[in-house]
Order: sequence, then structure tokens, then C-alpha cells
Amino acid sequence: MRKYLKMIRRGDLLIILFLMAASFLPLGVFSYHQANAESADNIAVISVDGKIVKEFVLKDDGETETYVYQDDHGHENVIVREGSRIRITSADCDDQLCVRMGAKDGIGETIMCLPNRVLVEIRGAQGTTADDEEALDIIS
Repeated sequence: MRKYLKMIRRGDLLIILFLMAASFLPLGVFSYHQANAESADNIAVISVDGKIVKEFVLKDDGETETYVYQDDHGHENVIVREGSRIRITSADCDDQLCVRMGAKDGIGETIMCLPNRVLVEIRGAQGTTADDEEALDIIS
């Protein structure tokens, strides 16, 4: 063990400490970005099979809005915006996972009802467009 400790020099310790401190930099940048993004009104986008059917502006105004989505087969989802939060209050799917996911209000949070193919996604007020999202996708 002493043989290995003799191999470490003062400069090595400085590099290790610098790398450890730099590893927390992305956390700080992300936290700063999230704190600034929370000040603006977010947008909840409801889409079915990738097509947007409704958008809600999530602002803390104390109002409640309800949207009932019903597809061609008679499946139904009730989506409620309560101030700056949105949730699915009822669905006629068997598993009820979308109802149990609760209310969401943060950017990037989603609620999905897979049997009915309904997606509720929260985006920032300066959200990206579909063209921007395709440009960022390097896999497909």
C-alpha cells in the first residue's frame, strides 16, 4: 500500500480535487436553468398518437379547466387543469396508471395513458417546435 501512496504526487491530488469539483458543475447549471424556467408560465400539451389535440397554459390563477378526450372507439380520458397543475382524473382503461400518476407541474414531466394513447407533456413557455426536436434527434 505504501508503494502506491508514494506514486501519488501533489499535482495528482490537485487534478483529482479539480475533477471532483467540476463534476458538480452540470448539477449547478441544470438547477439554475430550472429555477429560471419555473418563473414563466408552462404549457401542458395533450397529444394522441403524436398529434396535438389541446394545449393548456399552466398559470397559477386559481381556475379549473376540464377537457374530455374521447377517441373513435369510445375510450375517454378526463384531463383537469387546476391552477398550475394538470392531471388525468378519470380514464376508462383497465390499469388506471394515468390516474394514479397524480398532478404534474414541472417542465419535462409527463402523464401517459398507454391503452388510450394519450400523452400529457409539460413544456416551458418558450417550448421547442417539432422542427427543432427533429433537428436534435441524431439517432433517426
